[in-house]
Amino acid sequence: MEHDRRLNRPPRLTVVAFSAIPIIVIAIFVLLPLGNLAVTAFSPTALRATLTEKRTWSVLGATFLQATVSTLCTVAIGIVPGLSLARHNFRGRSTVLGLLAAIFVLPTVAMAAGVNMLLPGDSRGLLAIVIAHTIFNLAVIVRSLAATPIPSPLERAARTLGASPVHVFRTVTLPLIRSTLTSACLIVFTLCFTSFGVVRILGTTRATTLEVEIWRETIMFGRIDRGLVLALLQVAAIGLVIVAVRTPRAAHFDTSPRTPHTPMSRLSVVLLCSALASPVIALALGSIRANGRYTLSAWSHLFDTTIRPGLSLGFNPRNALLSSLLVALVATCMTAIITVFGVLSSALLRRVGFILNGLTLLPLVVSAVTIGLGLLITFDRPPVDWRANWMLIPLGHALIATPFALRPAVAALRTLNPRRTSAAQLLGASPLRAHITAIRSVAMPPLLTGIGLATAISLGEFGATSMLSRSGSETLPMVIEKLLGRTGGDFYARGHALALLLSLATMGAVLMMDRCAERVRQ
Repeated sequence: MEHDRRLNRPPRLTVVAFSAIPIIVIAIFVLLPLGNLAVTAFSPTALRATLTEKRTWSVLGATFLQATVSTLCTVAIGIVPGLSLARHNFRGRSTVLGLLAAIFVLPTVAMAAGVNMLLPGDSRGLLAIVIAHTIFNLAVIVRSLAATPIPSPLERAARTLGASPVHVFRTVTLPLIRSTLTSACLIVFTLCFTSFGVVRILGTTRATTLEVEIWRETIMFGRIDRGLVLALLQVAAIGLVIVAVRTPRAAHFDTSPRTPHTPMSRLSVVLLCSALASPVIALALGSIRANGRYTLSAWSHLFDTTIRPGLSLGFNPRNALLSSLLVALVATCMTAIITVFGVLSSALLRRVGFILNGLTLLPLVVSAVTIGLGLLITFDRPPVDWRANWMLIPLGHALIATPFALRPAVAALRTLNPRRTSAAQLLGASPLRAHITAIRSVAMPPLLTGIGLATAISLGEFGATSMLSRSGSETLPMVIEKLLGRTGGDFYARGHALALLLSLATMGAVLMMDRCAERVRQ
């Protein structure tokens, strides 16, 4: 029997080769840079100076404050439409879920610029940061709840017995969704805690985060050792929160099919879509308003590189657009290759899947700025001196995007029916081909969605790019940030116009691949 089972498995050498590729990539380009950063830049003097400095603890407190408030606001706004999408079925439901995913990967500079347009005057600070983070992360809460089975019969039974809606939610619904909601809250808190682009544009000296402080110490002041101490402090703080917040076990219960929309659920979804679309609409309005009047000058001079005759901007928006598209293409290909081999190895060897799941958490917990800094100081000497090599940027983007593509595809493998593999082998397929055919049937939809997310993440990535790019090799988010920092003329409007183009490109990539995934499921 054991002999027959071995014959039905793919060749061991092939399985090892599949497993080696993603593990080697993560080990060389994530673990090695982080280890090298810790060994090279760590200094007891910097540790003592940083931890005894009053600003360090002030920034840590501000980071905790904005992350906590942002998470609470996201949950408060997202829980009602999330439960509505979970309970009810309606035409356009998949479009709403796709819009949520598209907003989630919207470039941070675009979101920050849109929120800044929504608020009166120069409203930089905690309020603007919280609003941007809330709109950004609504997708995490709403999509998580929308995928959770809701015990509608239990809720109806409780209401029949006289329980109020609040009592039903507190005693029936909340205990059953607590696991999903807690996990989603941890993700939102981590994303807000490590926020960079939004805080760079909307933050102040007081309303800031450790992520921005790491960038300031390493890039502006050249104190890499202090930046490392702050990065370690950031990882430790996130780790303490994850350990302190225990995620309860998921509850298992029978659910009924989704019911048609009700007026209240329809209203909650409409308000959700309005909130999601507001920053993009604000960008469109901001792109046609300059110097207090409506004009199309920003669009007509979108790619101009001169301020006035003899004075140049110092960067080229057209080249930045082309650079962003090329970087996104290369980064997406890298992400797809790592993800495909990661999915195959996870399906064929469960232990490898467990290891990969742990390793791919690193780019989520460790900030993008820290990853970029680690790559920069690791590959900075022959024979791998890549400081001036543009390939370092898409590599950094691929490392950041891989968890978003790999983890959903690996999770989908839990639904794999072993009978599919046996059926393919009975029809004459080799063990390897039979396994690949079965894996493809369940992993292809999340893989396609992951590719769209990888493209969008690369187009809008700002943190690692700020560390890895050089003058003349700026991507579009960096150019947008520079235009938004200029005063006078139509620079602000041009920044909004470029941010609108970038937003539409990222949303289009996600929605298109999400639609392809839906067709594959059908």
